[in-house]
Amino acid sequence: ERRIGHLPITEGGRLVGMITQTDLMRVQAISGSVMLREIAAAPDAPALAGATARIPELLLALVAAGQRHEIVTRQITDITDAVTRRLLAMGQAQLAPAPAAWLWAACGSQGRQDQTGVSDQDNVMILADDADPDDPWFADLARFVSDGLNACGYVYCPGDMMATNPRWRQPRRVWRNYFEDWITHPSPEAQMLASVMFDLRAIGGDASLLAGLQAETLAMAAQNSIFVAHMSANSLRHRPP
Repeated sequence: ERRIGHLPITEGGRLVGMITQTDLMRVQAISGSVMLREIAAAPDAPALAGATARIPELLLALVAAGQRHEIVTRQITDITDAVTRRLLAMGQAQLAPAPAAWLWAACGSQGRQDQTGVSDQDNVMILADDADPDDPWFADLARFVSDGLNACGYVYCPGDMMATNPRWRQPRRVWRNYFEDWITHPSPEAQMLASVMFDLRAIGGDASLLAGLQAETLAMAAQNSIFVAHMSANSLRHRPP
């Protein structure tokens, strides 16, 4: 994705080897690294969709090779991340300069990096505190990226947990209030939202808008025994498949 073809491998500060694109292609029937390179150079959404259409083949190849589940889901999610970043770049190229700092973050399965062959999209935008959330620039970028993801097979979230929803396209101070309210008033809806939104992961834009906020939120949650008890009870009600 970054046009890097060789990676040095070091141990104790000493060069011990080199991994190349050719090495990766040799051990993978369907190469995730080649797909990432195609995605990074894709000129439009149809070209991106052509790349993501091969995800089932990659998934089968990874499973057939005996890869551990966390390796498989991480590689599949890496492709989603690359597609999202490419769509963000395309969208920005069509729009005027951003009116304020912003961050595109993934939540749900993409945020946790445990995607498989079929996933909907779960994403939000965190804006700088001096940003106007009603500025059409943010809504236009959100719609462009969300539509592009849907065209690539990442269908619209049935619960509308997407940056196209104004509720999930807000300044940082509003997000802080969201998290604080979910922690101090752990209703069933708050537990559901926390279980999804606590997995936020920066994908594009200004990552600093999330870093401090996430650390502060997790510390706040850990110190609230009532919230922790509610989340634990909620987890026990859902038997893993």
